[in-house]
Amino acid sequence: ILSVGHRNPLGLLINEEGFILSTEHGPRGGDEINKIIEGKNYGWPIVSAGEPYATKPDDIFFYKKNHSENGFEEPIYSFVPSIGISRIIEIENEFSEKWKNNYLVTSLRKRSLYRVEFDNKYTKVKSIEEIYVGKRIRDIAYSKDKKIFFLALEDEESNLGLMYNN
Repeated sequence: ILSVGHRNPLGLLINEEGFILSTEHGPRGGDEINKIIEGKNYGWPIVSAGEPYATKPDDIFFYKKNHSENGFEEPIYSFVPSIGISRIIEIENEFSEKWKNNYLVTSLRKRSLYRVEFDNKYTKVKSIEEIYVGKRIRDIAYSKDKKIFFLALEDEESNLGLMYNN
């Protein structure tokens, strides 16, 4: 076991620098991007930026809110409200000069891609750009030779979407 305290990991990536990044569904509010470190505890089910779906917004917090104050590893980023996070993929540097050293995070609930830039140690997010697609994005893959992202899209029907740079 490398680490504990994960709620529902959906995306897992080892980047070029060797860092392990994970995307995890949180409760209502609290989807996370985590940098996985051996031996660390990420706090579930004790701490989360989210709340159970059964609680009302004005109810007292069910989960503790500060990971580090409670002895747990902080997420790199928590989405509040939740986006229905699914996958994370590293953007190949040859795809776009403007998107070098960036990542794409897919979402189910928000029907969007998120272009994410981390600091150089993957401890915080420098910027996030939402790119609205209009369908739930279940998965993403990149073709290096074609320089195209393939998106597994779903709603009433399943579709394959393409994203490329002109």
